[in-house]
Amino acid sequence: MIKQQIITGSNLPEVEDKLSCWLSSALGSRLGQFSASLAVTQPHNLVYWGASFFGLDKVTIFQNAPIAERAKILQLCSCNLLQEAYVLEKVGVYYMAKMVLLSESTQEQMLYALYSADEVTHLAQISRFLPKSPAQKSQIWELEHPLLKFLIDIVDTEDKAVILFVLQVVLEGWSLSHYRSLAIECREPDLSLTLQGFLPDESRHHGTGVMLFHQMSLTQSSQDLIVKILVDFLRMMQLRHQSILAAIAQVKGYLSRSQKIRILEELDIENYNHTCLKFLRSLMRNPNSGAILHQLETRGAFQPLSASECI
Repeated sequence: MIKQQIITGSNLPEVEDKLSCWLSSALGSRLGQFSASLAVTQPHNLVYWGASFFGLDKVTIFQNAPIAERAKILQLCSCNLLQEAYVLEKVGVYYMAKMVLLSESTQEQMLYALYSADEVTHLAQISRFLPKSPAQKSQIWELEHPLLKFLIDIVDTEDKAVILFVLQVVLEGWSLSHYRSLAIECREPDLSLTLQGFLPDESRHHGTGVMLFHQMSLTQSSQDLIVKILVDFLRMMQLRHQSILAAIAQVKGYLSRSQKIRILEELDIENYNHTCLKFLRSLMRNPNSGAILHQLETRGAFQPLSASECI
């Protein structure tokens, strides 16, 4: 049996070499006419999502800032969402590659190979909205983004039931809703269409994960590890607004703890977290996951964090 440790990491470098032309050709066969636009240089200082999408229309320090500073904050917030989407898709390629090796039938292996191609296609599509230079692209991996580092570690887990439930059932289900919201609110038509194009694939990936997990025999060790991971995952999902605080701080300068708390209160972060947790809990409902949900509830994992607890 092939050792799982041979699967390379999801932070592989991007290099221009002789394989690039073959990659472009293969992508072209999948993307059709869209492939011609992959090489189009996109401006990277656009405000793809407006203040209301991030909740910044309710934040005093943002509303009182000069127009140029508000635009810069929105550019940084938009860039963070694009970088997040890029890395989620790259992690998706890594995950699907691992599932090809963990497949228990030819049909399952073929399906995950096709799903891997979906993720590669998404990665190529989202890449054209990101900085083109290697130096700029490498900065994406230097970002202090605990959620993304956390996801990579999950893929490295050797328990198939664990990675399937956390990543394909829960994360893919969340990604489906997240991309739909991004597409609807996006101000750039080309990017909006790109994100809309992700939705059928994300739906298939999530649906397959739900079905496969339902059929699994779950061991106690798998269940315990899923609970342990999800406790941390649910907390991290409640801290995603840290990127908004970072964008404001980058433009306005140092923010004190009290300023950060006020911003999060103005963003109504506790109510946001309540809604987010409620949705994530709904994704976890499965005939095979009753004990998992019970343990998470017992540990208070679905209790929303307040503004002060998010700092």
